[in-house]
Amino acid sequence: MITAIGNRLKEAREKKAITLDEVHAKIKIHPRIIQILEEEKFEKLPSPLFAKSFLKSYAEFLEVNPEEILDAYDKQGKKIQPEQILYLKTADERIRETRGFRNLGPALGRVVVALLCVAAVFYVTKHFHDWTAFVWRKAVTHETPAKDPARGAELQTKQTAAPAALSTSGEWLRSPKLENFPKLDSKRSLDLKIKALDNVWLHITCDGKVLFQSILKKGAVESWSADKSIRVWSGNASNMSLDLNKHALGSPGKGSVNKMLVTHEGVKAVS
Repeated sequence: MITAIGNRLKEAREKKAITLDEVHAKIKIHPRIIQILEEEKFEKLPSPLFAKSFLKSYAEFLEVNPEEILDAYDKQGKKIQPEQILYLKTADERIRETRGFRNLGPALGRVVVALLCVAAVFYVTKHFHDWTAFVWRKAVTHETPAKDPARGAELQTKQTAAPAALSTSGEWLRSPKLENFPKLDSKRSLDLKIKALDNVWLHITCDGKVLFQSILKKGAVESWSADKSIRVWSGNASNMSLDLNKHALGSPGKGSVNKMLVTHEGVKAVS
């Protein structure tokens, strides 16, 4: 009969005579999260998915049967839910809040109008710039044609090849064809460095092996290496910047997919 999840994990760790910080150094799970697992305060974690992922990695490290741990977790069922706070407002509070919104209405309207004006100016400016650039390119093409046939052929190739690269990019976020990824030697290892622009939760798998799953705090930098591929699972991709084999790839950006596969061919979105 399996004992309580937290007690079993804690006893296994103490039997190995290792501290929380030593566990963190080995499997990159933050000491605070390890303490949450041992105290069974699973409601402190973002979701059951994260809790089960941490439990599995921690149990495997302690050489405790992970299937038994996860089975015990599942049997707790609805007892494990993220913390929620219910606050009921009084009638007076609701009346004051309604009045506040009414007073805010005219000012908010003026702000919206101002933002629309700024957006209109930006739109007109951008498209005017694109139109003038187009006219300038047409003028150069007709007035100063390339004298070198080879150079002319090269220009023609670039003009016809660019749209094709965009139309066939598919799920690639970075690739040499998109001209936002370096050409890498497939015989060399992949060395990925991630800097946290803000606190970001990361799950890193190198060549099929999980090497990191924790919160990377703002300003922190971590590095990993793999022979063939690195899978990056991020809580918020805009909160980090990537550097691969000393080539800066920048941040995936807000709204980008949170699961990416890094290979010698580029960075690809995965489901």
